[in-house]
Amino acid sequence: MFFSNSFIIVEIKNFNAEKHLKDHSFFEDNGNKNFSRKFFSINFYNNSCMGEVHYTNSFEYGKMNVINFIRKFNYFFLFTSSVQHIKYFKRIMNHLSKGELKYHIPKIPLKNNNEDFTNIENFNISQFDNVYGIVGTLNTNEHAYLIKIYSNGLVTFPLTNNFEIIEDVIKLSIQIVTRYE
Repeated sequence: MFFSNSFIIVEIKNFNAEKHLKDHSFFEDNGNKNFSRKFFSINFYNNSCMGEVHYTNSFEYGKMNVINFIRKFNYFFLFTSSVQHIKYFKRIMNHLSKGELKYHIPKIPLKNNNEDFTNIENFNISQFDNVYGIVGTLNTNEHAYLIKIYSNGLVTFPLTNNFEIIEDVIKLSIQIVTRYE
């Protein structure tokens, strides 16, 4: 299991995961005359629910960017704090599926500071702002974890490699963002 403290949720609307998901890599010319190539890849661990996305602008000489992910149905949880990584994920998935997929980044468009989140089990709101997002405490396994769900779709939590905690944060995030779908 990998260490993480943040993720971004990406939903693919018109995608048959069971049909299309497989390890996939490809190169693109980067326009430089030094024979360097852009590289993109998605690889799965022992099933199609966890894996890594890789990309670089120079396969021969550049930095390899690696983004771990977990998939729940058509939701992909990209373990990064950089929203820009979504564009590389989209490029890889479009190439894999040989078509244009429809993506949705679930966000929390809070309209006022009076939204009711009291019925979310094991989650206590401590701060609520229609620009910033939601800050609260997730109580799980007799521990409390500070969770921030930003209005741009980013979710942060304490650094961990505990799969149960990450699963609880994913479940909480889905409960909150699906209220706005």
